[in-house]
Amino acid sequence: MDKKFLPLIISTAAASFMVNLDTYIINVSIPAIANDLNVSKADISWVVMSYNLMVVSLLLICGKLADRIGLKKLFVSGFVIFTVSSLFCALSQNLSQLIISRIFQGLGASILYAMPQAMIGKFMPKEERGKGFGYSASAAALGIMLGSPISGLLTGLLSWHWIFLINVPIGLGIIALILSNNSLIENKTNVSIEKFDLTGSFLSFFAVLGLTFWLNRLNSIGFTNTFMISLLVVSLFLLIYFVYHCQKTPNALLDLNLLKDKYFSCANSAMFLISAFLAGNNFIMPFYLTEIKNLSEFQIGLLFIIYSASYMTFSLVYGKISKKYLPAKVSTIASMTSVLSILFFTVNIDNSNLVYTVMFFILLGLSFSFFITSNNNYIMQQAKNNNEGAVAGLHRMTGRFGMLFGVVCFEFLFSYAQKINLNGFILAYLGGCSICILATILSYICVNKQKNEI
Repeated sequence: MDKKFLPLIISTAAASFMVNLDTYIINVSIPAIANDLNVSKADISWVVMSYNLMVVSLLLICGKLADRIGLKKLFVSGFVIFTVSSLFCALSQNLSQLIISRIFQGLGASILYAMPQAMIGKFMPKEERGKGFGYSASAAALGIMLGSPISGLLTGLLSWHWIFLINVPIGLGIIALILSNNSLIENKTNVSIEKFDLTGSFLSFFAVLGLTFWLNRLNSIGFTNTFMISLLVVSLFLLIYFVYHCQKTPNALLDLNLLKDKYFSCANSAMFLISAFLAGNNFIMPFYLTEIKNLSEFQIGLLFIIYSASYMTFSLVYGKISKKYLPAKVSTIASMTSVLSILFFTVNIDNSNLVYTVMFFILLGLSFSFFITSNNNYIMQQAKNNNEGAVAGLHRMTGRFGMLFGVVCFEFLFSYAQKINLNGFILAYLGGCSICILATILSYICVNKQKNEI
């Protein structure tokens, strides 16, 4: 790989690492923060919720904005917002200050979550993108793997403030690296903020915000709750009106032609489904390991480290072989492998030997690292006319919605079977298997298009 792409690889990998690190690093420290700020569990949950709501709700807007003002400019802005807000999170003296700081941190994280995919798609040649996506995915897995251990270490030895302070030197270093890199040159004719779709941004933000909150709280509050019904109705109305607005508006926030492209929609839907299984598995697996395998929290943590390490390793492997194989074909094979992995686990779900569970974690790391990196690669190949930001923003938002949907589905199936004789776990994983079969079919549809393009 040409050395001129090294700053781009480092900065995009750092963005993926930081966003995932801050998604998971907060979880272990939540009790310490609640105790220090003297607030209830219900109130402290907004420290997590405010961040996640902002990340998902702003992805579409951030992607489109990047195409208008320039990917590099917004990428740097994302690091600046994330770094400064992290400092304010660390300096917060009460819950209100922390939540406000987390809202701004979520804004920065939304930019950093969308931009790596767009930056790699725009600035790296087609034959090298696989490596870029591989490094980015590996860094993202590292952030997930290190989030909880770093949180426990810093909170235990120092204080919870340090889980935010560690972002500051990393952010400053990456900002300096990007600004010193003169190879990221964009077409200036496309860099303009004039006539940005503010109405569409308003509709999109509140529609996605409402749907995200609804999915996040559905199982805890209940579908029949008056507030939840009202929220769903209002959010769906805003979403429908947003689509209508985009049909009638030139340079709308969402280019509906993207969704009309059968292959783009199939690949995007496949990411939604795979993300749903990933989040659903992350939700239900700790219950299985605790209730059925009788493992301690430490042992469960080690198993998830094995999964993350597998994901990291195979993401790098995909980067090495990406030139040789069509992304759509890799996605198809990877999702098919995930189906076989889930069936393997389900058949052996009541086996007392932990080896089967370890093998399942490794196979999942293999399957989903290859799927996500190749799917990202395929999606960004569909970007045209300097719309990499919009494509990446839509794709990332689809994946995040898939995660929320997956948790809701797995929890419903798990509860429906009432956990009798493993029935809850079996039903949940059979549902997950069906999801991955559909993702395989959707990925396969994209293979013929790539064959015809060769």
